[in-house]
Amino acid sequence: MDDITVIGAGPAGLFSAVLARQRGAKVRVLAAGIGTTHIMPGRIGILDAQGDLGQALAAWVRSHPAHPYALAGLDSLEEGLGALRALCREAGLQLAGGLGRNLRLPTAAGAVVPAAYAPESFAAGDLNRPGPVVIAGPAGWRDFYPGLCAGNLRRQGFEAEGVTFELPEIHAIKFDNIATGLARLFDRAEVRERVAAQIKARLGASYRVGLPAVLGLDDYPNAWRELQDRIGAAVFEIPTLPPSVPGIRLYNVFKNALARMGTPVILNMPVERGLVEGRQVTGVAVRNVVRETVYRAGAVILATGGLYGGGITSDHHGQLRETAFGLPVAGPAGMGDWFGDRLLATDHPIHYAGVRANRLMQPVDEGGAALYDNLRLAGRVLAGYNGGCEGSTEGAWIATATRAVTSLFGTP
Repeated sequence: MDDITVIGAGPAGLFSAVLARQRGAKVRVLAAGIGTTHIMPGRIGILDAQGDLGQALAAWVRSHPAHPYALAGLDSLEEGLGALRALCREAGLQLAGGLGRNLRLPTAAGAVVPAAYAPESFAAGDLNRPGPVVIAGPAGWRDFYPGLCAGNLRRQGFEAEGVTFELPEIHAIKFDNIATGLARLFDRAEVRERVAAQIKARLGASYRVGLPAVLGLDDYPNAWRELQDRIGAAVFEIPTLPPSVPGIRLYNVFKNALARMGTPVILNMPVERGLVEGRQVTGVAVRNVVRETVYRAGAVILATGGLYGGGITSDHHGQLRETAFGLPVAGPAGMGDWFGDRLLATDHPIHYAGVRANRLMQPVDEGGAALYDNLRLAGRVLAGYNGGCEGSTEGAWIATATRAVTSLFGTP
């Protein structure tokens, strides 16, 4: 029997497992598959706000009392950020930034997005800093277009130029022509040497260089640092289309930490149903090709994701359902109410759907009464926020995972 079973192998689930294991619990992770790490851009968004981020967060919590930040508490967010930064630092993945002011980082399409923290290989791309940038990418690679990125940055008033370099390997018939394939190429010193020589020949004295976020996978961050040294200018990474190399790096941080601590992460294990006795969760039942397998635990952390991640599903009428324990879902009553009037709006009602929770991250009913004593929620399964619209996606899973674990250990 485990002390804690975590359901879900996305960032909220894996981070919860690490935090619980660091506190001495015997932990097991069960999941249908890998979560959103492999599509997330790798930066840590806390809140899309101007000026002092700490002040903006305090104001946000006051005006949004049902938001996960308000429920978990900003102290949980700060504690979680400290734990995440320490975990990444031990693995050689430094996170730059802070809660003073958001970084403003370019996307592959040339948009500008806020982030409180980002891998150190992103930091030189902060557009709060003045000065021209060169956006460089492999000629002919379908997943990154330097001219598009630079052109859209120029339209917003930034001095940017797009250039390409030759990388013959991407035209090889057997080459894995996606981001992870390029990242493995940049693990090779001779590739970095060739690319650096081409880029250096195109640079002015004051330029920073933006490259797709493929600068090493197994050899990151050494590959990024060596490329920067060879070019002789600050180099920053820009996230690309999935699979996300920065997200995979973070997944590997979690996976390797859990492996060192002896915590099993078992994939292809979709939870069929939760096992309960009165107000206590006693374990979960998992589908098996031969028979149902039961895993018993003293507590469960549910981090299965929202509607897009499979933690919440719906029928053809738009009725929402939480998939593991059948918890009540707060959200639009029917599919006709899911969306607003504008197709490209980011605040459609369905984006706020999820399971209500109290300050201990326990699921609650409409009246606010806790449904189970030893069940906790973390991440996108929670109701009351829209991470994409608010810029709070990563901050929400950090804060709620932290609070889910600390509340199980008796922290008031």
